[in-house]
Amino acid sequence: MSARPVGLWLLVLAGAVVLATVAGAIVVMGSPAEQRRMRIDERRVDDLRQVEAAARAFRADTGALPDTLDALDARPGVALDVSDPETGSRYEYRKTGADAFELCATFITDTAAKREAKRRWQDPHWVHGAGRHCFTFRIDGGSRSDPQPRP
Repeated sequence: MSARPVGLWLLVLAGAVVLATVAGAIVVMGSPAEQRRMRIDERRVDDLRQVEAAARAFRADTGALPDTLDALDARPGVALDVSDPETGSRYEYRKTGADAFELCATFITDTAAKREAKRRWQDPHWVHGAGRHCFTFRIDGGSRSDPQPRP
């Protein structure tokens, strides 16, 4: 038996292992397009976290929540990303009471479906489904995520 056929079989075997590894990685991590969608949604959540923190600071400074997102964004020294990174549409802010407000955005991915796998590192207050989702906050009682998307 010559060395050439053995080398050829080793090359074929190594190629099959590489392909299987790449396919396994895509199955576990998702496709590059899915990873991009997840990163965009993570950016949306980060933006909303900043808006939440700014609303809380506004309330601490003035004694009241802002009436609009524009009022919050116009504060000196506050630099907020108040627009969706993909569509450019503004996030929704709505004051729902003296100490309560709601933030809404439209998401591409469904983190609620992956909640069990991510439970160790994902803040449960920011779990969302795909589509429009609103998060409700109460200043005196902490924050909570509304588990149901609102139309």
